[in-house]
Amino acid sequence: MKNLAFQASSVNLSWLFPLFLLQVFVGMGIADDWPRFRGPGGTGISAETGLKSDGKLETAWKAKLGLGYSAPVIGGGKVIVPGHNGSDTDTLFCFDETEGNEIWKFSYPQPLGDRYFPGGTTGTATIDGDRVYYGAREGELFCLNAEDGKVMWQVHLVKDFEYTKPEWGFTGAPLVLGDRLYINAGAAGMALNKSDGSVVWKSKNDVAGYSTPEPLTHEGKDYLIFSTKRSYVCVEPETGKEVWSERWMTRYGVNAANPVVSGDTILIASGYGKGAVLLKWEGKEAPVSVWKSRDLKSQMNAAILVDEYLYGIDGDEGKDGTALKCMKMIDGETLWSEASIGHGAITIADGKLFVLTDSGDLQIAPVSTDVYKPTLKQKVLNGRVWTVPVIANGRLYCRDETGEFVVLSLK
Repeated sequence: MKNLAFQASSVNLSWLFPLFLLQVFVGMGIADDWPRFRGPGGTGISAETGLKSDGKLETAWKAKLGLGYSAPVIGGGKVIVPGHNGSDTDTLFCFDETEGNEIWKFSYPQPLGDRYFPGGTTGTATIDGDRVYYGAREGELFCLNAEDGKVMWQVHLVKDFEYTKPEWGFTGAPLVLGDRLYINAGAAGMALNKSDGSVVWKSKNDVAGYSTPEPLTHEGKDYLIFSTKRSYVCVEPETGKEVWSERWMTRYGVNAANPVVSGDTILIASGYGKGAVLLKWEGKEAPVSVWKSRDLKSQMNAAILVDEYLYGIDGDEGKDGTALKCMKMIDGETLWSEASIGHGAITIADGKLFVLTDSGDLQIAPVSTDVYKPTLKQKVLNGRVWTVPVIANGRLYCRDETGEFVVLSLK
């Protein structure tokens, strides 16, 4: 027996160590940054796992941002989120991700812009390595050093490029692809060199929509979709050459929600009674309509696609009948509708819907095509909510229009 014990101890067990680490990481779950609007993949879905979805979530930290609807972005241990002081100034805040300590802030003059709503910031920043890109409603576009908030370069969409400001200002988020920065401005967007802000290409003047540039791939080639007051436009990202345009007239010109892309299908949806259309893009021709419906009216935030099913808010803020819906993307059939959400917002992670109602209640429910059945309900905010909740590295970031900013632990 003694000899057998010696033999066993002499066996090389090094292969067990990676297995041990795998078990540890699976138990802890997967964590991920959220450096851009709608998350790392631009889909509204986080890859994180092992997230708490019942009981009560504990508060990690809080902050006051001022008026606005801008979502936070998280990267490199930093949280970047803007707000307005209610008078004449925007501020871009940078907080430590773990404790919520302020690392830096960057302020600049900006009117409140309270046209039919309380006003404040509406756009979202983008973190790209050691830089932060952010566009203001009046047309200022900043590139800041992520470490200290110092301006690396800045341009003005109106003063420098003679673009017409949309009625509710420029918004959405800058999109970084390679060495370029894409901005939704003019008739079909523009591309800047992200290192210095110099122009790569720009479209002619027109009134832009309010969405973020949306990338897609068709037959092995990359494209971008921009929104305008009257249409959604597909262009070649290298040159800005227009490939096709889908005329899309919405009341007040509010084309705000990003297209939802799945293979060769593209869903476009807007609020104010407009509804949605599913386009199919085959071959070299422009896409054709598969179906149209008024059962999904995305006034602000795009629906989220999971396994060919859409989860999104249908209806306008403050209107009766506004609800969270689950729909089949292939034919637009509504599978369930939950009116208690109102005009809230959602994010998806770990097979769960993370829902903020328009009155500031958090609800977490399994992603399901059969029924909406929350496993957690918790009051987290007091003001009106239009801003999507954001998940990064085991924390949930929630914001209301007054600037109350609450960070909850999901571990």
